[in-house]
Amino acid sequence: MKNKNFITALIVSVLVAFLGVQTAEAQIWKKLGKKSEDVITRKLEKKVEKDTGKAMDTLLGNDGGSSSSGTSNDGTSNGNSGEPNGGSNTEVAQTETATVTMYKKSDWVPGEDIILFDDFADDPVGDFPQLWNTKGSGELVTLSDNPKQKWLKMYNYTKYEPDLPKNLPKDFTVEFDVRAFNLKNNNTSQTAGFYVYLADGVKPLKLGQRYVYSYFSPYPNWVKAQNLKSIDHQGEGEMAVGRTERDIRQAFQKGMHVAISVKEKRYRMYVNGEKIFDAPRAINDSKNFGSIIFDSYGLKDDQAILLTNLRVAEGLPEPRTKLFKTGSYSTTAITFDVDSDKLKPEAYGILKEIAEAINSEQGKNILITGHTDSDGSDEHNMDLSNRRAASVKNALVNEFGVSEARLTTQGKGESDPVASNDTALNKAKNRRTEFKLL
Repeated sequence: MKNKNFITALIVSVLVAFLGVQTAEAQIWKKLGKKSEDVITRKLEKKVEKDTGKAMDTLLGNDGGSSSSGTSNDGTSNGNSGEPNGGSNTEVAQTETATVTMYKKSDWVPGEDIILFDDFADDPVGDFPQLWNTKGSGELVTLSDNPKQKWLKMYNYTKYEPDLPKNLPKDFTVEFDVRAFNLKNNNTSQTAGFYVYLADGVKPLKLGQRYVYSYFSPYPNWVKAQNLKSIDHQGEGEMAVGRTERDIRQAFQKGMHVAISVKEKRYRMYVNGEKIFDAPRAINDSKNFGSIIFDSYGLKDDQAILLTNLRVAEGLPEPRTKLFKTGSYSTTAITFDVDSDKLKPEAYGILKEIAEAINSEQGKNILITGHTDSDGSDEHNMDLSNRRAASVKNALVNEFGVSEARLTTQGKGESDPVASNDTALNKAKNRRTEFKLL
């Protein structure tokens, strides 16, 4: 009987052990299967991302490679994968300092003292920027041909307004980079449009009783109109109406720099340095504007207008007066591509004025000093500031005929800030070029 019980117990133990092995084996296979599934999923996701990136490059006319320099104030334009850029890249882009593209026939000169600057460097990709307002939706994206630059993706029938720290003065400038995304001949409404308003600012996202706007058509086929209108409902009514058919369609697709100058009653608007509107009596200057509003319409769900590098400033540069009366002149109006020593084309106007000032005093030599913000390592910023100072010197010599023997350059990196580096605005103030008499 004992032997029988022993045999029975032994059989039961073997069965339990066998079943335990089966269960454990099943769990192992399940885990392996899940891991395999995850690996396959990740590979598929990467392939989709890669194929999507290629499709976007084709869509936007890119060659599939990412730009080494980027753009912006310290940045500008380009095509979209819409993917977050994984981590900040602090390596200095290698550029050819002798190669400078400028708006050589432009009389555009930006304001000297920055009121507002936003390149969205302080905001994460995928979020709506913290210093902006909207009643709709929007998000920050990067583009496959320039992953260092962030763009605000603006949707259809939606207004966007940056937070101004104060009302705009009577004389000011507004600059930004803008481009169309996924707007093609066969998929875009002929009514598609993009507006930039200067408004009274009484209520958020409202035009109010006084406003002036410029309109751009992003339709890439036959519509090439840009319109200007100024309205004063409390006074003179319609103060200015203008229309031009300057062809900026390709510029809008690839990315263009828009610049607006208001000087008392006068309103001027430029695209890539070319003056599009010049209305001498467009503004009722009895009251100051209080808001800048961007709007778009006629877009489909997979289309967008992208905007970045908003710079609002006041005060005209006075390089000759400051340099030769005080011994030094510092400016933030000389701008470069992001993390690069490549001068932005819109820097032409201020460089021309500086060159004229230097050439007016032939007996004096000048030290050019480059300064950066605190993004990146000390070594990185020192190298970048040295190369930016050299780029300014090269432009003054090669483009404007300043004697090379009169110019010396140095870089100070981030070591001599004029403001804390805690906001995009303050960082923009620190990215400057200084000229001193020797």
